[in-house]
Amino acid sequence: MAVNYYRPGLGNVGSFQSSGIPWCSSSVNVPASGAATAAHRIDFPYVTKRLVVRNDGAADIRVGFSDRGVRGMDGNKYYFTLGIDNSLELDFKVSRVYLYSDGASAQEATVIAGLTSIDPEQLKTNWSGNAGVG
Repeated sequence: MAVNYYRPGLGNVGSFQSSGIPWCSSSVNVPASGAATAAHRIDFPYVTKRLVVRNDGAADIRVGFSDRGVRGMDGNKYYFTLGIDNSLELDFKVSRVYLYSDGASAQEATVIAGLTSIDPEQLKTNWSGNAGVG
């Protein structure tokens, strides 16, 4: 007897209509721009339905969805800049986010997410490689 196990996927509307599972990380270390290190990568335990990023530092930070994109590699700037003491709420389904300082010194940020119950393995690439992501 076959047993079918249903798991919600990226197209599951109910996962994005209901309240999200709370997730929060404050005092996130955002590496300095131009540093030899990669951008700070935050992996979520489930795909997000909502994402809030707040800049708690003393300089602007970059927010993006791939390491290459947020660091502006290959001359492409696939990121947005978040000013000092500013925050932005995004209605995106992602499995990770990347943070990088827009200045020569490390900064701090807070990341808050509303999560679905969708396994992040269903979004392995996190849209990386797509136009506008990098």
